[in-house]
Amino acid sequence: MNLINNDRMTRIISVVMTVIFGVLLVSIAVDATTTVNGTTITLENGETISNGTNGTVTIGASVLKIVGTASSSAIRVGDEADATLLNGLVSGYCTIADVTVVASSTGTTLCSGATGVVSGDRVFVMATGTIPNNFVVQAASTTADGIIQIDVLNIATTTGDSGTDDTGIRSFWFWATR
Repeated sequence: MNLINNDRMTRIISVVMTVIFGVLLVSIAVDATTTVNGTTITLENGETISNGTNGTVTIGASVLKIVGTASSSAIRVGDEADATLLNGLVSGYCTIADVTVVASSTGTTLCSGATGVVSGDRVFVMATGTIPNNFVVQAASTTADGIIQIDVLNIATTTGDSGTDDTGIRSFWFWATR
């Protein structure tokens, strides 16, 4: 029996050699970039991805970039079990119209143009520039999509002014989470 003329044997040897070559090629490519040891993958530059605890994946790197959109999930920052779960984060700026506030009173104004803000978001605001010295932002909340309600206190009586003052048209930076 001639080994070279036996079609069945030739096919078997061909398949075996292809598999061996493929495994060798994949092994060389993987070893050049990563190593796998139990529940830890070590990448080429020493970064690690591990799953030492069921349900927890740890990524060890000085900079982590996640590319894409996490539209169907939430994020928890930190390793504390009671850390706040974030379902969305938006930032930008919005503008209030001029509001008149009597001394020692609080005025409410709406900051419009807050793109991405939805009713019920937790919001933090800060003036983009100076506001008159006698005004203090007391509170901010979201009651409608794209609008932040801001309460400003006129502390004029503590500054020696007892009159009514205007805030002027002002812009505010915001961060909102849900």
